Amino acid sequence: MWPFPYKMRRIIFSLLIVCSLNSFAKGAEPLPELPSITEVEVSRFFDEQFFPDIKVLVDLVDREEKVAVCVLEYVKKQSKSYSKIAQHNLYDLIHNFDRIASKIYGKNPQVDEISYEEKIEALGRVQCEAYYTMGILK
Repeated sequence: MWPFPYKMRRIIFSLLIVCSLNSFAKGAEPLPELPSITEVEVSRFFDEQFFPDIKVLVDLVDREEKVAVCVLEYVKKQSKSYSKIAQHNLYDLIHNFDRIASKIYGKNPQVDEISYEEKIEALGRVQCEAYYTMGILK
């Protein structure tokens, strides 16, 4: 057993750590002085980084309105369609490729819990956003 009690060993160990950290810190270079920035400059920088121009916001609202109208028309037209199997397959091809792959390999695909209306709406959104990107929606 050591001649020092347990608390004394802790104190000596702590002093050794502090002294070793202090000796490494003496050779370090001082930190460079940071430039002074006013509150107004910080606010301007924040506004430039996180808030886009108003033109971008107007374009986003316009796009969303046009796409929403296009999706409603698509859903209305496709609800009368007789190609439900093709629409299910197209949805699975875009969103659930694993189902298509399991059908190709002859395995039973998992049960699909998504309703037909949701699938048609998703297909309509993809088509309408593509139309808007191409400039067809006016």
